[in-house]
Amino acid sequence: MKKIFLLAAFISIFNFQFSVSHAQQPDAVFRLLRHEWTLNDDGTSDYSYRHEVQILRNRALTAYADKGETFVVYNPDIEEVTVNEVYTIQLDGSRVDMPQNAFIHQLPAECADCGRFNHLRELTMVHTGMEIGCLVVVDYTVHRRHNFLYETLPLLRDCPVERLEVKVNAPRDMEVRRVLLGEDYLPAGVTKSSLLDGDIVLRNLPQAPRESYMPEHIVPTIRFFNGPVEFNPAVQVEPFTAATDDVARGMVGDDMYNVEHIRNFVLENIHLNAIHPRHLNYTRATAAEVWNSGCGTATEKAVLLASILTNEGYPARVVGDMYDQVAVVVDTLEYTLDPHHRTPLAILGKARDVEQVFSMSHENQELKLDSLGGGYFRSALSVLTDLNGDAVAFAPARLPTTRTTPLQATMCDFTDNASYLLPKGLKVVGGDVNESLSFAGLGSVEVSVVQKGNKIVAKRRLVLKKSIIPVEDYAQFRQLMVLYHSHCDLILKGK
Repeated sequence: MKKIFLLAAFISIFNFQFSVSHAQQPDAVFRLLRHEWTLNDDGTSDYSYRHEVQILRNRALTAYADKGETFVVYNPDIEEVTVNEVYTIQLDGSRVDMPQNAFIHQLPAECADCGRFNHLRELTMVHTGMEIGCLVVVDYTVHRRHNFLYETLPLLRDCPVERLEVKVNAPRDMEVRRVLLGEDYLPAGVTKSSLLDGDIVLRNLPQAPRESYMPEHIVPTIRFFNGPVEFNPAVQVEPFTAATDDVARGMVGDDMYNVEHIRNFVLENIHLNAIHPRHLNYTRATAAEVWNSGCGTATEKAVLLASILTNEGYPARVVGDMYDQVAVVVDTLEYTLDPHHRTPLAILGKARDVEQVFSMSHENQELKLDSLGGGYFRSALSVLTDLNGDAVAFAPARLPTTRTTPLQATMCDFTDNASYLLPKGLKVVGGDVNESLSFAGLGSVEVSVVQKGNKIVAKRRLVLKKSIIPVEDYAQFRQLMVLYHSHCDLILKGK
C-alpha cells in the first residue's frame, strides 16, 4: 500500500511539473488555499485560514522560508490565535504532527526597533517531517476584538493554486464591499462577476509572474471592506513643529529640492514598521508620538511627513489606497510624494500615457579617471538621469533576453547633454561615437560622445511612444535600452 501511495505521489508531481514545463517551474503547489472572514454581531470578528501545500522542489524550503515555516503576526491585547491543526503528510502516507516545541512566539522583526510595538507577537510554526513531495497542512483561526474589515487579497501566489476558496460572513445589516484591482490581467477562465459577489471558488490558478518592472496590479487583487472607504479615517494633518530646526538645516531656495529634502529627512530618521492596521485596532499614533519614538506604520509616517511639509509652508495631505502616500502643493501644482522610498515627485493624477518631455544640461563636469596601467585610463560618464524612476532606470543587466509579461514604462522625450573637462594629453580610444536606433511606433535612441579639444561632449536622447511595452515589442525595447546605456565607460590613452 505504501509503495502504491509513493508511486501515485511521484506521478502526481511529474504530471504537474510537465503541465507547467513551458511556463515558470514551480517550487511548490497549493492544493488548497482558504480564507474566511466572519464579522460578528457583538463587534468581534474571526479570520480562518487553511493551506495544503505540496513541496515539489528543495528550493521551496531553502530559497525562502514560507513553505518550511508559517508566520502569524498578532496583537495579544486584541487578537487571539488558535491553531486548529498543523501536520505533514509524508510520501509514504504517514502523518507527522507538529510538536509543541516547534511553535515559537516571538517579537516580529518589524517591531524590534520600535518600543511602541514591542507588545506585538509573531507565532512561528516550524514544520517537521519535510521532504520533497510531502504535503504540509496549516489551519488556524484569529479571533479579533473588532469587526472592522479592510483586507487586500491577491489572487496569484508565488506558486500555483489548484483551489482557492474565499468567503466573507457578515450580519444582514452590515454592508461588505469589494473592489477588484487588475481586471485586465485576470487569469483565463476567471470573470469579474465571479469575484465581486458571493463565495469565491477558483481552480488551477497559475503562479504569479516574477519579472521586474511589471505594470501596477498585474497580479489581480480583491479588496474587502466594511464601514467607510477609509479604513483609518483619522489621517488629517496635525500641527507639528518639533522637527522645524532639524529640517531647516538643509533647506535652500529651491521648493522642489526642499520638498524632497523633507521627505528624505523623514525617510532617514523614522523607521518604517510594516504592521497591518488590523493589529492596531485601526488606530494610529499622533505625529508627535511617531517623531518621539522614531518609528511608525506606513500611515503614521505619511501623516508625519504631511504635517512637517505643511508646517514648512508646503500644504500637504495624506492620500493613497492604503493612506500611506502624501500629496503636496508646490507652485500651484499638486505632486505625490512617497514617504518610504527615494522616488522623484510626480504630478498627482498625471497618467503614464501622457508624454513627459525633459531636457537637462550639465556643463564642465569633472571627469574622474581610474588608471589601467600602461598610460591607459577608464572613466564613467555620469549622464544618466532617472526619469520619474521609470524608463531611464532600466539597466540592461536587469532586462532578460525574453519576457512573458508587459513592462511598465513612461511615454517620454528625454534629452541629456553634458560636457566633461579632459586633462591635457588624453585621447578617447576608438574615436567619436554617433549611434542611433529607431523602431516605428515604439521609440528611438540617439547617443553621441565627441571629443573637442580638452572636452568630451556627450548627448543622449530617449523617445518612448508607449507607456506599456507589450511582450511582442519587448526585444526591440531592450535594444533601445542597451544602446541608451552604452558608451558610458570610456577608455582614454595618454599621448
